[in-house]
Amino acid sequence: MRLTSLTTPIAILSAAASLPASADLLIDEGDMLDITATVGIGDYTSYAVIDFAATGGASVAFEYHWSDSATAHDMLLALAGAGLSYDWTDWGSGIFADNFAFDGDAGDTSFYWAHSTASPAGDGMVHWTDAWSSVDATMLGDGLVSGWYNGFNEDYSAIPPSLPLTAIPAPATVVLLGMACLGGRRRRW
Repeated sequence: MRLTSLTTPIAILSAAASLPASADLLIDEGDMLDITATVGIGDYTSYAVIDFAATGGASVAFEYHWSDSATAHDMLLALAGAGLSYDWTDWGSGIFADNFAFDGDAGDTSFYWAHSTASPAGDGMVHWTDAWSSVDATMLGDGLVSGWYNGFNEDYSAIPPSLPLTAIPAPATVVLLGMACLGGRRRRW
């Protein structure tokens, strides 16, 4: 007698149940922030989105974990471990980003970098506001998104970055795909 093993479907259902559902990552129904790299350890999580569109590049997102307190500057320094190049200047009145580079994309220092922040609003959307402060004075909060765009609007307000998104597969889709993979996997009893 041949029976199909239940081990694989149970693993698939477990994987489907553990799909990311964190409200601070969920951007829109069915879409979540596409994280390029994660750095740090700790109880809290913030995100950095760097948009290279002004120089023909892509938008990338990073996840940063920390405990106690941290600033946007701390997060950007830590992201060097994930390959982000972060140039900055301490003007005495605060630290400001000069340029970013990642995976072949680089900003243009003559455009300057606009900094926006957003916190989870509970509605699955990202509502951006101008940061208006230096990166060493921008305190991180759990779920905060620190967004960067290489340029400003004509009135010098920040241009929010485009978010790199990825689709969240529906649990039923994950189960069906997993069951399709079962075709040749049978156990003899």
